[in-house]
Amino acid sequence: MTVHPLKLISLLTIITLIGCQISLIFWLQNDYRFMIAGILTLPLLFPLKGMFSNKRYTFKWTGFVTLIYFSIGISESFANPDLRIYSALNVLLSGILYLSSIYYSRYLRQIEPG
Repeated sequence: MTVHPLKLISLLTIITLIGCQISLIFWLQNDYRFMIAGILTLPLLFPLKGMFSNKRYTFKWTGFVTLIYFSIGISESFANPDLRIYSALNVLLSGILYLSSIYYSRYLRQIEPG
C-alpha cells in the first residue's frame, strides 16, 4: 500500500517538530526547561493517532495548531538570539506541516464518497 506524499510529509514533519520541542531540554539553560519542553510537546502528540489513521478532520485542525509553533518561532528569533537554530526549525517545520496537512485534508475531501 502506498502512502500519499502529502501524508508522508505531514507525518515526518510533525515527528521532527516533536523532536525539535523535546530538544529544548538541551538548548535551554534554566530550571524550567523540562516543563517548557513538555508543555510545547504535548499539543503535538494529540493528533498523531488521527493522522496515522487518515482522519480528515485531524489534518484540518493540525494545520491550525501549527500556527502556534510558527508564531513561537518568529518571536524567539527576535527575542532570543541564542535560540536562532531552534526558531528557524520551528518556522520551517511548522510552515511545511501547515501546508501539507491542509492540502492533504483537501485531497481527502475529494476522494471521500458522497
